[in-house]
Amino acid sequence: MSIDPIPVTILTGFLGSGKTTLLNRLLRQSAMSRCAVVVNEIGEIGLDHLLIESTGDETIALLENGCLCCGVRGELAGTVDGLLARRQRGEIPPFERLWIETTGLARPGPVVSELLGDEALAGRIGLDGILATVDAARGTAQLARLSEARQQVAAADRLLITKPDLVDARAMDELQARLEELNPGVTCIHVRHGELDAQQLLDVLTPRTLFDWLRAAPTQLTHGWLTGPKAQDVGQFEPLANHAAQKHAHADIHTFSMTFDEPLPMQAMEMALTVLLAYYGEQILRVKGICSFAGETKPVVIHGVQQLLHEPVRLERWPDDDRRTRLVFITQAVDQAQIEATLAHFLRQGAPKAHIDAW
Repeated sequence: MSIDPIPVTILTGFLGSGKTTLLNRLLRQSAMSRCAVVVNEIGEIGLDHLLIESTGDETIALLENGCLCCGVRGELAGTVDGLLARRQRGEIPPFERLWIETTGLARPGPVVSELLGDEALAGRIGLDGILATVDAARGTAQLARLSEARQQVAAADRLLITKPDLVDARAMDELQARLEELNPGVTCIHVRHGELDAQQLLDVLTPRTLFDWLRAAPTQLTHGWLTGPKAQDVGQFEPLANHAAQKHAHADIHTFSMTFDEPLPMQAMEMALTVLLAYYGEQILRVKGICSFAGETKPVVIHGVQQLLHEPVRLERWPDDDRRTRLVFITQAVDQAQIEATLAHFLRQGAPKAHIDAW
């Protein structure tokens, strides 16, 4: 009998941006019941007033709404593996969700890679979304100075802007502009005094939300199969045209998108993305796409976080009339041309001969 993986939410955000206050409020809500929360130290989260009993382990506390709060012991993946083992043995309540609160200086990519790349956890957990808190008063300055803050924003599926009442409209507009440059199309939610409906933060990373994110991102490069003299080169694949070639950038982080007009060889695309994520490591913060593959009648959603490429997900139907492949990359200090060249190489190698001859 197959068991659905437990959805994991990564809560990140720079020092003082309100992660702890937010999490404290969220854990009071019924939507967060049967949830396990992993933090560096339980004492840091300030949940003493919620504790009702001990589990017999000083690193795990049972909260009044059925949630568990667990302190990290050694490696994060080992801590999560231990929680899942105790859950299976019935030693702790059968939690249905898992939240990870990172430290203020943590980059979310390595956290996701450690968890979802761990063989012992394979198939047992799945990414539900990355949330990043941003201090409205200090966020603009932090983004300008700190690489960690930029990575947290760029990797997020939801941005939670805290303390919005402390800034005027002009400062808020400036911050919003910076966030849009780093992560075009991301959903931003204003959070006052840590109050927020937890339902807005659950089931974030669905095929539908991935498509909405892709649709909001800027279209930059359009590619297609070449015709004419170069068609004799099996699988020749190069840029055909530039459209709205505006690059969104903030310091060392860039966002760009590519659209492919013709169906692509699926295995070649998967290999290209796997190699890119492995080679460039933490420099590719996110890659998301909806793809048209040769031999497939349904669209396929792909999604990668730094070194980790998730399993492709087939949608039942295309969400709109556009049947082209669309990819969006958010990168840090990596040459866009190298990514394009790598994709072109693998697509050229994997292009079916019959497809080229048909042109």
